[in-house]
This record gives sequence, C-alpha cells and structure tokens, in this order.
Amino acid sequence: MSFAVAPTLPALLEQHAATRGDHSAIRFLQRGEAVTEQACYAELHAAVTTMAGRLYQAGLAGTPVVLALPPGLPFVVTLLACLRAGAIAVPIPFPPTGDEARRRLALMVADLGAGSVIGPADHGIDMGALRPVDPAAMTGDGVDVPLPDPDAAAVIQYSSGSTQAPRGIVISHRNIMANQAMIGQMFGSGPDIVAVNWLPPHHDMGLFGALLHPLYASGTAVLMPPFAFIQKPLRWLKAISDHRGTTAGGPNFGYDLCVRRITPAQAGTLDLSTLKVAFCGAEPVRLRSLNAFADRLAPARFDPAAFLPCYGLAEATLLATSTRWNDGAPVAVPGVGRAHVSCGWAPDDAQVRICDPQDGRPLPDGERGEICIAGPHVAMGLWSGREGRVVPLPELREDEDGTGWLPTGDVGSWAADGLVILDRIKDCIIVHGRNIHAADAEAAALDVDGPPLLAVAAVGITVEDEEQLLLLCEVARNRSSAMERREWARVVAQQVGERCALMPQIVFVGSGALPRTTSGKIRRQAARAAYQAGEIKALVEGDM
Repeated sequence: MSFAVAPTLPALLEQHAATRGDHSAIRFLQRGEAVTEQACYAELHAAVTTMAGRLYQAGLAGTPVVLALPPGLPFVVTLLACLRAGAIAVPIPFPPTGDEARRRLALMVADLGAGSVIGPADHGIDMGALRPVDPAAMTGDGVDVPLPDPDAAAVIQYSSGSTQAPRGIVISHRNIMANQAMIGQMFGSGPDIVAVNWLPPHHDMGLFGALLHPLYASGTAVLMPPFAFIQKPLRWLKAISDHRGTTAGGPNFGYDLCVRRITPAQAGTLDLSTLKVAFCGAEPVRLRSLNAFADRLAPARFDPAAFLPCYGLAEATLLATSTRWNDGAPVAVPGVGRAHVSCGWAPDDAQVRICDPQDGRPLPDGERGEICIAGPHVAMGLWSGREGRVVPLPELREDEDGTGWLPTGDVGSWAADGLVILDRIKDCIIVHGRNIHAADAEAAALDVDGPPLLAVAAVGITVEDEEQLLLLCEVARNRSSAMERREWARVVAQQVGERCALMPQIVFVGSGALPRTTSGKIRRQAARAAYQAGEIKALVEGDM
C-alpha cells in the first residue's frame, strides 16, 4: 500500500497527531501481559514535542545522543524526540547483561567518541567521553524547533557484529522514509496495522520494523521486552490474540522457541486468525521451523500464508528483499545441504543483484555470488568518532551510471521464486577443496529427528594441518544422558555427511554456551575462537 507521506518521520507523526490524535499509537506490556504504558498519537506528539524543544535548546541537534534506556514508552518518546530535534539517536542494548554484552557496549562507546547519553544516572556503566544529559532538568518548552532536513543523519545503528566488531551505520531521515515505504509495500501495511512484537529496539528489525513501521503507517505498536518473550513465549502469541494483532515476527529461533515451549492445549486457547503478516528474517529462514510453528498453532487458526520470509541488514536501514503479504505460504527451493526458503524480491525503488565477490561483476541468474544492493534505503555512511562526522561506506562500489552498489558480505542466488540466502562469505568453510556453507551444515543438524538441539554453529578448524568441519551443538543439560548424546552425535554426523558430502566432528555444549549477537544470531567465528581457546567446554564429543 502506498502512502501520501511527509519527507521525514517527525513531520509525518505530526500529521498523524492532527488527523488520528485519539488513535492508539503505543501499548507497552512490561511483563508481556497487561498494558503498563500507552499513548495515543496526540499524547505521543505532546511528549515528543516537549522533549524535542529541550534537546534542541541544549544544542544537541546534529550530535550523537545515546539512548541508555530499557524498552518502554520513555525509550519511544526519547527516540522520537531526538529525531524531531535533529539529534542523532544511538539506541544501545540496555541494560547490558553479561560480560560479552558489556564488552560490546564498550566497543560501541569507544567507536562513537564524543556525544551525549540519556539514561539513569546510577546505571554503573562506563560511558567514556559521553556527556550525561537529563531532559527533565532542561529548559526549552515552547521552543520553535525546525523540522530536520531529510538528508541529515537520524540514527547511528550499530551492526550486530556477527562476523566483526560492531560499527556505527548512519541512517538518514530519507533512508528511513524510503525503507518504510518499501516495508509498507511488501507487508501491505495500512492504518489498521496492529504490530505485536518483542524484538529489541536497538536492533534494526526491532527499531525500524516493530516500532517505527506501525507508527509510520499510523497504526498501533504493541511492544514487550525481549526477556518477557524468552521467559515465556506464550506471552507473545497471547498478546497477538488479545490485541487482534495483524503483523508480528522475528528471527527463526523465535518460532522454534514457540514450538518447544507452547503446548497444543495452550495453542487451542489462542486466536491468531487476525495475523496477516508473520515475518521471519535476521538469520537463515528454515522451512521446517515455519511448518512446525504452523502445525503447532493450527488450533489457534494461524494461517501459514501469513509467513513472510525476508532479508535485510543494517546497511539497508532494514529491509532489502521480501516476499509479499499475499504471496501465499512459503515453499522449498531445492539446494545443496538443505531446502532453502525464498526471501522474495526487492521492493520498488530498490535493486538487488548477485556479483562476483572478487571483482564485483554481475553474475547470471542461478549462479552463487555476493548479494549487492542499491537504492535510497542504503545507509548514508559510517560514523567516525575520531573525526566526529559521517564518512562514506568504504565498501560502496559505483557503477558507470553513478549507482552506488553495496556488497553485503552475504552469499546468495536468484531462483524462480526469488532471492535465496546461502551464507555469510566469511562463514564459508573450505575442506578438501570443497566449499561448505555453514548454514547448510547447521540446517542438516537441526533437521535431525530426536536430538533437542537448541542451536548449532558450524565452523572450520585445523587439526594436524588438515581443515575439518566442526559442529558445536547446544543441548539442554538436563534433557539427555552422555550415552544418548553419543548416539545423537553419530546420527547428526551421518545426516550432515549425507547432505554436505563431508563427515563433521560433533561437539555438544551446554545451553547458552555459543556466543550470540544482541539480536540472537550465533557468532560463528567467535564460537570457533572460544572453543579453540578452551572457553567453551564440551559436554561430550562425538568425533566421527
């Protein structure tokens, strides 16, 4: 669906406040159940206008402002106030839980350099050179704040860092509006959208998909903290049922978690018939996971045609390709190692092509190569904390006609049904001269009937000068015996060997042992390094 929209999101939200002021904009479920905070468009506009005036009066326009705030209505107001004031919002995972999260936050802060931070004064986290500010203690009410320029920086979005240290990707107001229009086209979004999500708001899918997209469409965002979902996945689906959600989604692991933790009896208490879009992205989309979810939630009247596999990355603001909301249920695209799921096509105004990763030469349909994207949604650049400004994306390649193409670092190919995502280039494993896609080996292991594998990381290791395929498999410690795990290792290795034509080494590790990004993706290379350093301990090894 197309929208007659303003040039920036702040301008558009002012229009919504004037035309749909009483319509519910935000509902927040602190524990994933009852509504604890909410605001209609008029209330949201009033709160944002007040804070934006104070931020602008304090001279924060054009400067980074870190949002050290947990998910909730204050986060939403602060984010929108930064956008309205012309400040550059920097959402971060807050509070960071665990040493790894704190380490990654420290890397972000160091990379950012100077700027300000809004958050509780007693959070106990080293924010480096960032200056703490408290909007409640500022003046500036009634200040006439000019609307931001569409080409100005709006958000510094730190990449998840699944294969490298996080870097500050700068998204302009124009990038946001272009990508929101693309999402609206592929999702079929309109003012009746009720998006129910648990995704972290510092991550591109949570920020631009779960939070800002329903506000862009003048609909309703129903949000809960990620921990509320992880703790009890039923809360998400019950919220969809209770609030008559039309749009929801998340990474593949979220659908798997629902299947593992929601009983058929519980599914029978829900009504998911209003759900028209159930998007799935941010990690490899597995048809088996989607089918298992559809089967488990069939008593809740879930329609498998709602599934919408998509592909995106922070450098594309969010969405790069997607199936369309009315395309029907996903189907398998045959491939080596696993049955792939199409992630659709590029929306209007966006371009995607497959290129040779060495020289950037476009490849014919059907050939595997690096996915490259172009369009008005491609980020304006990177944040250089050392220089205190935006610098161009270093990997951007310019065609003779001036089109800037962004290599994504992902391997894919065009099939008849759309784009197939195969793997990250850095995660391809070469053994005996053969290229093994880590995602294919992982999918083969996860498809084995019986073993309760929670997650798998496929990596290459060198043993006595010979490259080998190693699968680090998470299992629940209390769900299996050592003897069972030895048998599982044999079965898993056999299936991976049959699909990938290479017998792997299987190592079982405890639940949560594999390092993850803040969005839940497995960090394969970090897992490899941690295992080789002895930081990840094996429960039982099945060396096949």
